Amino acid sequence: MKKLGIIFVEFTCYFFILLFCYASISKILDFENFQIQIGQSPLLSAYAGIVSYFTIVIEIVISFLLAIPTTRRLGLYFSIGLMGAFTAYIYIILNYSEFIPCSCGGILEKMDWNTHLIFNICCIFFAIISYFIVEMDRNINIKRTISVVLFMLVLSGGWVVLLYYTSEYMIKKENNFIRRFPHHGVVEIDRYDLKFNSFYFAGHDNDTIYLGNYTSPFLLIAISKDLKLYKQYLLKPEDYKKFKWSSTKIKVTPPYVFLYDGKIPIIYKSPIGQTEMKIISENDAYFSDLESVDNDHISLRSKSSNSGSNTLGILNLSEDNQVKLNDTSLDGNGLFETDGQLLYSPFNKSLIYVYYYKNRFDVFDKSISQKLIHHTIDTISTPQIKVVEMKNGIKKMAAPPKIVNAYATVQQDILFNKSNLIGRYELRKHWKNNSVVDMYNISKREYLGSFYVENRGDNKMTQMLATDQFFYTLIGSEIVRYRYAQVISKQLIRESPKPIKE
Repeated sequence: MKKLGIIFVEFTCYFFILLFCYASISKILDFENFQIQIGQSPLLSAYAGIVSYFTIVIEIVISFLLAIPTTRRLGLYFSIGLMGAFTAYIYIILNYSEFIPCSCGGILEKMDWNTHLIFNICCIFFAIISYFIVEMDRNINIKRTISVVLFMLVLSGGWVVLLYYTSEYMIKKENNFIRRFPHHGVVEIDRYDLKFNSFYFAGHDNDTIYLGNYTSPFLLIAISKDLKLYKQYLLKPEDYKKFKWSSTKIKVTPPYVFLYDGKIPIIYKSPIGQTEMKIISENDAYFSDLESVDNDHISLRSKSSNSGSNTLGILNLSEDNQVKLNDTSLDGNGLFETDGQLLYSPFNKSLIYVYYYKNRFDVFDKSISQKLIHHTIDTISTPQIKVVEMKNGIKKMAAPPKIVNAYATVQQDILFNKSNLIGRYELRKHWKNNSVVDMYNISKREYLGSFYVENRGDNKMTQMLATDQFFYTLIGSEIVRYRYAQVISKQLIRESPKPIKE
């Protein structure tokens, strides 16, 4: 019986030596990919650097301990701890993770997560039996042996739980530029060739996506959400011939269509489906962007006469088109530092301003009297731009700026932001072939995750639009429709959040 126990212990030790050596060598040979897998894990993202090195070192050390007869007992003890940590990790992945990542590589690459969990439990079982046999041979009290085994299992599992909770907080609240990619965040389901690449998203309603055209400023395209039905309207703004149009855009905010040119400045409005448009604002304020807040109020991005920077304001249509600008709404010096994109979310009745050149977006109430500052996961907090002043007093950029946030769209409480910067533990080949979109929960002030949008040949995504059911992009001359993965669709909640608070 004693001889059988010795054989069992030796078999277990050789098995773990083979397992750990193979696993560590596989990680070393493909270390970059292994570190990226840890970095995109839903549990250990924030600790990808130290965990990737520690795992390899501990696997090698345990293998040496198991190979030497005098340290075999210690090797078995640490094997119990390491396999206990791996098992706790898999259990949390299966039961508490927001999404389940790819399975491990190397010797276990063919296993799914449930099979992997069973495999790990069997390994722990063999390691414990072998450890008990060794301790019994040393005449160690069985109660003491049980106590030290339970201590190791609780300790290793507890460390994984601690890493999980602290990593989740760091990724969502204090991210150090580590992206998390749920598998197949969006999946393409169909596309439609628009024949031209000059379109932009003007808005949407329950059934229709609306497109404007930069080269035909009065043309409005209505395309059904399944991309099957296509209509075009030629808008007819009154007295349009008397204006010198230069920066004309269309914006659809159901149930109305807005046609505007802030350099004239003028704003038209008409119900959706009607081509005749009436002037609702003329010469009230020069502006560079707008968002309709409600029937009586329009939010404008304008230039402050005091600071020369961009600023936000409200055009009140019910009070003789009175305009109130808030010169302190945007932070930065000059037009370039305060440049960005203005959005409005009817869901939480808030305005969102995404800065182009720094890792920040601000959320305002409808009156622009309250502001909450949010940060994207990118690390550039100060715009990296160089501005020179010409002899005529006009300021221009002396070099191409580093764009942090290219453009964004908002749906319900989620901000979808197209980022221009590569994060930690990301492969550059993915950036060559894709655009990356980061998602943020506005009310919870959390980073939710990211997904890739694949290029089409040499064409990259130039516009995006998020609805409650589908995600749309403009790539080249095509409009492409995608289905959300469950991990994203469940974030698109229906109930209204609490109002913005200071």
